[in-house]
Amino acid sequence: MAELLKDKLKIIGPPHSHLDLINKSAVAKNIRDVAPDQIVYLAGVTKVDDAEQNKKMVFLLNAQVPESIAKISAKLNIPVNYISTDAVFDGRKKGKMYREKDKTNPISVYGKSKLAGEKVVLAASKQNSVIRTIMIYSSYFPNRKDFARSALEFLKNKRQFSGIIDQVINPTFVDDLVWAIVKIIEKRPGGIYHVASTDYTSNYGFVRKIAEAFKLDKTLITKTTFKEFFKDKPAPRQQYSVLSTNKFVKEFSAGVLHSIDESIATFKKQLLKLGDQPVDI
Repeated sequence: MAELLKDKLKIIGPPHSHLDLINKSAVAKNIRDVAPDQIVYLAGVTKVDDAEQNKKMVFLLNAQVPESIAKISAKLNIPVNYISTDAVFDGRKKGKMYREKDKTNPISVYGKSKLAGEKVVLAASKQNSVIRTIMIYSSYFPNRKDFARSALEFLKNKRQFSGIIDQVINPTFVDDLVWAIVKIIEKRPGGIYHVASTDYTSNYGFVRKIAEAFKLDKTLITKTTFKEFFKDKPAPRQQYSVLSTNKFVKEFSAGVLHSIDESIATFKKQLLKLGDQPVDI
């Protein structure tokens, strides 16, 4: 967000070394001192397997801290936008997209903590928004290598990479997410929005699309099943996890969110412009 919006918005994002989110009074003071127009809560625990082993910390950062921020902000009439996840659903809705009004049923500690965060933020003020997204990928983010860049790195180095044939997703290109957040910030609609690619594919299909776009050897992509791939993982995952973006597109018009193929094409252009370095972090 800071990189894409540096010429559009004044963004104040204090690093951990300057603001400890667990320190309630420090956070309250920071909000009062800065007096922002809006807050986007982008902190929290996102590693699903780690979350299973650290329930207390996960709920603290994903639910309790956002609740205190939302309550302070409500008193100051500052809208809070909480970034959430497809993991609030159980992933059993085969053949159908999840809409904003669908029943939630998280199956992991991570998903449960994010649903708790959604509820407290929405309860604090009608101005507040929840933005659910799924499987974010970026052409450049040095702090953490995402699925798309991992797959690309393996295939570029002529190494095999497994794709799950029976897990259905609509991965989100980070630029689309950022511009969607901007639209929500500008309009201040309140409520829940799903932000992701406008179409969907299997995990395996996504890897193939990346290989096709970069003209890499598709025979390096091996097939695996959802059950096999996640059998030794601590956290349960959602198998059919597609977020319907119809509500967002209807309210904010087409052109903000893109198809998987369109997003991969932009992803490729950005990587080429960056000299292809970020892939090999």
